[in-house]
Amino acid sequence: MGDMFWPDSTQLTAPFASCAHTTDVGLFREHNEDALHVNDTAGLLVVADGMGGHAAGEVASGIVVETVEAEVVGKGCSLADAIFAANRAVLEAVHAGRGAAGMGTTCVACRVHGHHLEVAWVGDSRCYHLRGGELRLLTRDHSYVQTLVDAGMLDPSEAATHPERHVLARCVGSKALEHGDIEIHTVPIEPGDRVLLCSDGLTGELEDGRIGEILTGHRADASAARDLVNEALVCGGRDNVTVIVATMG
Repeated sequence: MGDMFWPDSTQLTAPFASCAHTTDVGLFREHNEDALHVNDTAGLLVVADGMGGHAAGEVASGIVVETVEAEVVGKGCSLADAIFAANRAVLEAVHAGRGAAGMGTTCVACRVHGHHLEVAWVGDSRCYHLRGGELRLLTRDHSYVQTLVDAGMLDPSEAATHPERHVLARCVGSKALEHGDIEIHTVPIEPGDRVLLCSDGLTGELEDGRIGEILTGHRADASAARDLVNEALVCGGRDNVTVIVATMG
């Protein structure tokens, strides 16, 4: 992949007051299957967490961030249409012999529209919104464990330690994925609000309360992003961990 998908950290300007992003392979994985993309001009942020093993997961996640960027910025498509196009692109890549059969990825993407933030996602990569010290989760995991929680068969407090917590109910790169499976949420935003996009390498190690503490404890997006990743590593670092932190202008 090019540097667009594997940055360490960078500062940007409008429509964000600032933005930083960091990714790390973690302590136990041999390679990084996460990908990310930031387009400051379009106000677009994307995180994808690939799966499928060596030379496959990172192919799927790279295809997704490339396709979402091309569809949203190049063609003016909605986030949902862009993610659905990315699903087709992953399937076509497998058919063409790129990557490996069965590869897939999560995707969470958000875009600023004036005074609103649109979020679309598939899988368990997440988007959070921070205002006035209050952290709000904007996404809902598409995971087997979340379906149990939604059905009242599992207490939410047990979800974080469930042995099948990483099993996805939906992913990009699936023939079964339908357009309606791509969830969309829109929230009003104000200057100074913060947005966090992350892979489950972060949320699998840190509880939401701790994530909120780190975000509110740092004025600079770069130091917040760096400390989020570092603490995830200290707490176990069992997976690739990727974060984007952006402050609204």
